[in-house]
Amino acid sequence: MVKVLSEALKLNPLKKYDTLMFNWLRNLFGGKPETETADIQINKTVHDLKPGYILDYNMESWEVRAAYTYRYKGYATKEYKIRSGSKTAFLNVSDANSLLLSLSQEANINQVDPQLRSSVLNGNPLVRITWNGEPFTLKESTQGEFTDDALQDWAAFHGHEYVNEDNSAFVYVSRWEDGSVECYEGSYLKEFEVSNILPGA
Repeated sequence: MVKVLSEALKLNPLKKYDTLMFNWLRNLFGGKPETETADIQINKTVHDLKPGYILDYNMESWEVRAAYTYRYKGYATKEYKIRSGSKTAFLNVSDANSLLLSLSQEANINQVDPQLRSSVLNGNPLVRITWNGEPFTLKESTQGEFTDDALQDWAAFHGHEYVNEDNSAFVYVSRWEDGSVECYEGSYLKEFEVSNILPGA
């Protein structure tokens, strides 16, 4: 049998060349088994988040439901509305100087401080507030623009950030161009606390 094949290749050197080329191309473009390529995973980070993505936080899986952009003078931040069951939260990703992550949820501004809403509307926000029995001090006031990325409908706002003594938690109050006031409370995160980021099914 070997002799027959050898003689055949001698009679048809082009066939031998074609066979070698086919094997070379197969190894170059399609030689790896499907299971080997399927096992390759790309590590996603918070910078890759999009609506539909899934992430793990605090031993729970959360789905990204919407993406927002905040635009300030000289920099911008991203925010993602995430949901786990009946719980909704907002993950903010800032890279203004170094990576800063925070997670927040809506808070009743009247429960934070009965005078907080009127002070913000008057353009003279309180310097100190008490939330959950802990003092918070006004860290900074900023102005910027906000949009839902799916709509690209920008709205102007003034924001006021209050932080606790060890800078681990915050209360954020914003006054919008239509005169409405919103209040959120939350905490700052380490990057490793948000993990297993994957595209949605």
